Amino acid sequence: MNHKVTRKAAFKKPSERGTSLIELMIAMLVLAVGLGALTTLFIASMATDNRNSKDTSATLLAQKVIEELSAQSTNSTTTVTLTDCAGNTWTIPSTQGAAAPAGQGAPLATNAGSPYYGGIDFNQPIGAVPAGFGMQYVDCNQNGGQTTYDVRWNVMSVSANSTRLITASARQLATTGNSGLYFAVPVTLRTIGGS
Repeated sequence: MNHKVTRKAAFKKPSERGTSLIELMIAMLVLAVGLGALTTLFIASMATDNRNSKDTSATLLAQKVIEELSAQSTNSTTTVTLTDCAGNTWTIPSTQGAAAPAGQGAPLATNAGSPYYGGIDFNQPIGAVPAGFGMQYVDCNQNGGQTTYDVRWNVMSVSANSTRLITASARQLATTGNSGLYFAVPVTLRTIGGS
């Protein structure tokens, strides 16, 4: 028996078929879920970036108050003024401070259960803070938005007429525009200053 293999049979290609509509829809669904996850990641990243920016501004404001107070002698009667972008003028008077544990100025949070423990107590309204120990500083951005920071400080005499403990806290209060969607906790800084 003579078997003859034809050329056609030896090189026969498997049947070719295209992508079905169902397979295409499943691929699009997987792509949509992936893009949705990336969008959520980008939104969370932008919110974190905004919150970090506000924390940095609050830290700089608390640091400014501490530097102005610690640069002055404990016996000085000089007051330093700060003007914010809204035209408000705030004064930081030089003070020797009062005795521990209360100090002079914005009250300190001494209750271990307080969320502000170890810093300035923000449970007290800003109007109740003694004059010269608090401000609602307005910071403006280039797009016309404004962020208001509640800044408060306390000065405690460590040794009469020579050394004092300065505590300053700042937190974001309000914004105009879309940048105030997330709350930022207060920033608290402390230093020992002397003459």
